[in-house]
Amino acid sequence: MRRLNAVLPVAAVSTALLLAGCSAEDSSTDAGSAGSASSCEPGALPTRTDGKLTVAAGEAYSPWYIGEKESGEGFESALVYEVADRLGYAADDVEWQLVTFEQIVSPSIKEFDFAAWQTSISDERRKAVDFSSPYLTTRQGVIVQEAGPYAGATTLDELKDLRIGVTAAQTSLALAKGAFGDDADIVPFNGAGDGMTALQSGTIDVMVMDVDQGVAASTEYFPDSVVVGTLPDQGTVEQYGLVLDLGSVLTDCVSAAVDSLEEDGTLADLRTTWLKSDDIPELG
Repeated sequence: MRRLNAVLPVAAVSTALLLAGCSAEDSSTDAGSAGSASSCEPGALPTRTDGKLTVAAGEAYSPWYIGEKESGEGFESALVYEVADRLGYAADDVEWQLVTFEQIVSPSIKEFDFAAWQTSISDERRKAVDFSSPYLTTRQGVIVQEAGPYAGATTLDELKDLRIGVTAAQTSLALAKGAFGDDADIVPFNGAGDGMTALQSGTIDVMVMDVDQGVAASTEYFPDSVVVGTLPDQGTVEQYGLVLDLGSVLTDCVSAAVDSLEEDGTLADLRTTWLKSDDIPELG
């Protein structure tokens, strides 16, 4: 969920805003694995290619990847290089692989060591893949037209009778139903870019998506929109984790690297640098 702007073709923006990372509402913070963090010899892990760390991601888009994925710019690009460093791999030892989201979450054997693409941790997905410790807890943002009648909304009641866009089969769909009710007029879209285009045209009145993606959408891709708030906490904690093969011997090592980044404040610094959602209020 920064480089694209409003002058690009809608199809390109739609692809860039694809919310591949959202999951079903059942999520967990535990990171299961088959490896042992005590055997994480720096730079000598049993990776796909000796001495290299192969990392998978989708198309680069803000705020997760700025420019090319190997730039180190953007939250997840910077995160990957920090994790690599903790594992004993230099930046030049990181090799990137372009994949689809389905390749990341499917039960098939992976051709990469881990993936970094806003993938929500869920019990259902744990049946097919391993997750690292979570590196981000996210919320769902609510976006409206900046010059429209709902730009000053501070409560859900002000929006409940409107047409609300979400991404199909994603966390935003379930959480929007929970927040606005099963009878709400909720319109699913294949991608967040499609929904934002519909918001601009007036086909819908509200768009719900990952708040960090929403901030990027409203400031760079669709500058005539604004994030007015986030959906209230509904008892579901949505967290992103790095994705590995089910039972991967690397999972404990990758989790230990993420944990160390959390413990020494590096993750907090990355969030402050690349994600701009801290000041977005929760709708009452």
